[in-house]
Amino acid sequence: MKKKLLIVFGVLIIGLLSWMGYSSIKKLDQKAESEKIVQRLSSFATKLKLENINTGQSTIFIYFNSDCHFCQWEMKEIQKNIEKFEDYQLMLASFEPKSEAIRFLNEHNLSAYYVEAHPDLLTSTIMGGVPQTFIYKNGELEKHFKGEVKIEAILQVLR
Repeated sequence: MKKKLLIVFGVLIIGLLSWMGYSSIKKLDQKAESEKIVQRLSSFATKLKLENINTGQSTIFIYFNSDCHFCQWEMKEIQKNIEKFEDYQLMLASFEPKSEAIRFLNEHNLSAYYVEAHPDLLTSTIMGGVPQTFIYKNGELEKHFKGEVKIEAILQVLR
């Protein structure tokens, strides 16, 4: 009886370890694929099914959520400094419903910069939390900020 329990327990442990290993490898592969996609603005826009993107223009893509206090601070700062972004393509995207994202951006007079992407595409392409800022120059990823970032840091990369 003890021998059967040990065998069953051993098989369960091996199965659990195998599943954990597979899950880890799958997650690493997904992360590597995500990092590859975001390297070029054209592949990023294609993956997210974004239209009317000027891949030749310096671009700031910000992934946000209206409930995130770091995102709220960042949008206030962008609103205060919007004239500094006139020469750049500013795109704001969220995984939350469009109506909530637009409501939030309207509070900061930034709804004109909203780009709609399917939430599943966003969360599978951009790994991690919000906010995240991607800065592209000549269609190539120049800098990726995770977390809140000061406006001066964004503009420094673009200069």
